[in-house]
This record gives sequence, structure tokens and C-alpha cells, in this order.
Amino acid sequence: MPAIEISDEALQKAMRAAHTDSPEVAVSKALDEFTRSHDQASLIKHLGTFEDMDTPEEFQRMREMD
Repeated sequence: MPAIEISDEALQKAMRAAHTDSPEVAVSKALDEFTRSHDQASLIKHLGTFEDMDTPEEFQRMREMD
């Protein structure tokens, strides 16, 4: 695997956010979060476009009922 350069400050912040002192764990968690967020964003644009799928307003009403 190729080596990459990450600033010490960015790596320290990622390690604090990930609650770890392992740079590898912090970077792995950051990449997982990034891809999960990207996947969600690509799905969100389809909300309300499928006939059998609830609209954002319907999801909000369901949340308010809980």
C-alpha cells in the first residue's frame, strides 16, 4: 500500500475524534465515515421520487409520532 502524507494536526484531530491513539484506526474510521456520508448523499437525492417510497415530509411526520 502506498504511503500518504497527512498533517500532524489533521491526524491528531482524527485520532481524538475516533477516540484512539492509533493513526491507522483513525484514518480507517475517517474513510468509513466519508464513504458512508457520500453513499447517503447519493441516496437522498432519490427521496420522494419512487412511487412506493415515503416523502421527506412523511418521514418527518413519522418521527414526530414517536
